Amino acid sequence: MIKRLRALARRVWMLFVGERERSDYVTQYAKFVWAKLFGRKSWIKEAWKGKQETNSRDIAIFVHFDKNGVVHGFVLEYLLALAKANRRIIFVSNSPKFPQAERDKLQGHVDKILWRHNKGYDFGAYADGIKSLGNLDDINSILLCNDSVYGPLFPLGPLLDKMTSKQADIWAMTDSWDTKYHLQSYFLLFHKSAISHPFFAERWQNYVHVPSKSWVIRKHEIGLSREARKSGLRCRSLFRYRDQLADFIESVGDATVLEDKKLSPKHKAVLQQIFEHAENGSPLNASHFFWDQLILSGYPFIKREVLQGNPMNLPSLYKWAQLVKSSSGYDTELINDHLETVMRGKFM
Repeated sequence: MIKRLRALARRVWMLFVGERERSDYVTQYAKFVWAKLFGRKSWIKEAWKGKQETNSRDIAIFVHFDKNGVVHGFVLEYLLALAKANRRIIFVSNSPKFPQAERDKLQGHVDKILWRHNKGYDFGAYADGIKSLGNLDDINSILLCNDSVYGPLFPLGPLLDKMTSKQADIWAMTDSWDTKYHLQSYFLLFHKSAISHPFFAERWQNYVHVPSKSWVIRKHEIGLSREARKSGLRCRSLFRYRDQLADFIESVGDATVLEDKKLSPKHKAVLQQIFEHAENGSPLNASHFFWDQLILSGYPFIKREVLQGNPMNLPSLYKWAQLVKSSSGYDTELINDHLETVMRGKFM
């Protein structure tokens, strides 16, 4: 009897609260219907004026999360780079805590500070940030970005200048072929042509905060690019996966490099994985596997996940600081300070 009650309780939990695989559509749509009928339009708890001295029509919505609400140095550096790129900044924190001392750090750096419940992950925060802008008729462009990366290692202005409205309506730094082709959401630029399109209002102004990570990945992280293209909008990334893979193969050569006895077992395993994926047409996460090559080609970030967890077991990752110092003027101590705060039992 107890086992049956536990099983029933688990089913209810998974239906309304828990997470399953992306293919568990019944659970996802049940959560969508619940959120549609009973959910909030916004999860913002409090808002403050940030006193950034700009009336720029180019907006950046920056999403922040820290379990203690700390606004770390690398975050402030990112905000400074956005301001130098003439962006009016809406700072949205999903943190469970957000002390006054941390909010004070933002004064003068951002136009508006929003503190919200962490519902819907980054996409939910993006949506609440966009809704806070009100009428978008006078907005020229909207950049969605977050603190999942360290950087920018290089000025953003010249890179944003390359993301012209003549070539695309929606831009990203990088793209992905995982599941289906899509622009990666840690840096998304929407030009006026996209903002004024019915697609934009349908996706963002009418955003439903579905409490499902699988839903967010499938319908927003992956689905945004597909639906934008169906609507006739052009999507493009600045550092395309296919180009990064081609450049890597050209620089390393063919798979005979694996016969080099000087290669460490870890290095050989990673190279073998890259060649196998290339041969089979299976996608890799370029921001992980090609992190160093990307920096050398002008890509301005290092994914935090790469340095904090190294999930792909990449070799020689400890050389990141040396590469950054030799390639840019970015203060690597900003990254070191954060790693020393969050890392446990590991060195990168």
